Formats: sequence, structure tokens, C-alpha cells
Amino acid sequence: MKFRARSAAIGLACIAYAAIVGSVLPATAETTKERVLREGRIVIGIHNRSPWGYKKEETGELLGWHPDLLRAAFADLGIKQVDFQVTEFGALIPGLMAGRFDAVASGLSITPPRCQQVAFGAPDLRQDDAAIVLAGNPKAIHSYADLAKKSDTIMGGGRGSNVIQNAIAEGVPQDRILQFPDIETNIAALRAGRTDAAVFSSPTVIGLLAGKKNPDLERANPFTTDEKSISYVAIAFRKDDGDLRDLYNQGLAKVMSNGTIASIMARYGFGPTENVPPGLTTSQLCGAAN
Repeated sequence: MKFRARSAAIGLACIAYAAIVGSVLPATAETTKERVLREGRIVIGIHNRSPWGYKKEETGELLGWHPDLLRAAFADLGIKQVDFQVTEFGALIPGLMAGRFDAVASGLSITPPRCQQVAFGAPDLRQDDAAIVLAGNPKAIHSYADLAKKSDTIMGGGRGSNVIQNAIAEGVPQDRILQFPDIETNIAALRAGRTDAAVFSSPTVIGLLAGKKNPDLERANPFTTDEKSISYVAIAFRKDDGDLRDLYNQGLAKVMSNGTIASIMARYGFGPTENVPPGLTTSQLCGAAN
């Protein structure tokens, strides 16, 4: 009897201890992926620029390369609601890190420094540098080399953008490069004669000149650059959300294999030049920073 009583007492003590420990130890935190799947909703940060992601003025509808791609990639994964929040380009990654968004998508190039901050999805688009000039290309600008050797030419580029670094690397003097805070002021300077070429990524140029809304402007064709100016674009996630990134990659792989991506590319004027080469991976592009 004493043995049974002692066993019962021990058993009750164990139950009590488990209850106490269970009340003290925190429950396992829900991951971003778990929340997104539970809610069927994900929040994406964009910077309201064509062709990457923008609001259609007439309807307020969110259109663009990445909104369409994300909707298609998540459609069969149980995530039916893809919400977009607009912010400045420079606030995308800080906003992601602060938890304002679950991912960001606005033409972010995969670069080793960015790979140290975020977890990029698989590359979805190839881009090079491209120049917009006045109709007729009066200064015959067809490369960074032309901008470098023609001492009467001035180039415009986005402040802090890759095109500034690429132009300097190819010999364009810094005192003949004007840096602008946004696309609008860059184009305005070209029209006003302050610059002779406004340089952007090739998808941005395609988006700006789509629909022949700017007959006074044209794309400098060709615009030859060094191979180092080529970059690849992807969706960015927090480093801690690698499982959400992997889930997205599954959806993206399906979109790429079933031909959906080709129709989305055609919708925004992209062609074979913007295709990502088969087998190219984020790890290769990030290098040691991955």
C-alpha cells in the first residue's frame, strides 16, 4: 500500500511539474510561412514603378511584372490574397527587415551586398543597362564608351543605382554624370537639355517607352555595355524566412515550366533578352555572401 501511495504521489508530482513548466515556457512562435499559409494572405512591398509594380491610375489596380508573377506563383500554394504596399525604393529592404512586409518585389538586383541582408528567391528576369535619348539620338550615343569619349555629353542616372557604378567603371567621368532622386526628374532633365542620355535598367526603359506615350524620346539602340553591367532580378525575403522563400520558389518553378512566365513577359514587352539562362541560381549570383 505504501508503495502504491508513493507511486501515486510521484505521478501527481510529475503532472504538477509538467503543468508548471508548460505554463512558464513560451509556446513555439508561429513562423511567417505558417501565418501566411494559415491566413492565405501575404504582404509585398513595391515602389510603384512601371514595369515592376504600379497602380493603374484609372482603377487603382496593382499591375506589373512582379505583382502578376507573385499572384501566379502563389495561386496553387493556398495563398489567394497577395496584398501590395507602396513605399520608396530605398525603404524596401529596411521595411522588410522591420516586418512591414513579408517580401519585397520591385526590380531588386541580386548582388552580394544585398545577399548579406536578405534571402533572395530564384532569379526571374535578366536586365542590362539601357539609355533613353531624344528622338533621333542627336548625339549618336550607343554605349558608355560613347559617353566617355564625347566630352560634350552629360549622362543622367538614378542616385545610388547600379548604372552610376557601371558608367564610372567603363570610363564615364563622374563630373559628367548627373544623379537624380527619381525617374521623373531624370527624364525631365533629358527633355530640358541638361543631359544627353538618361540611363536605367533595360526593363525600366521598356516600361517607360511602352505604348508610344513619349514620341519625343527613344531607346538608344544598340546601347553596348560591359558584361558586368548585366544583373538578375528576384523577390527578397527576410533571412529568417528561408522556408517561405523556398515555398515561393516551388511556385515560381511551376510558373516557369508551364509557360505562364512567357505570357507575363510578353504582357510587359519583355522578350528572349530578358530570359534568365537555364541553370542560373541565386547561390551563384550571391557567391560567398550567400
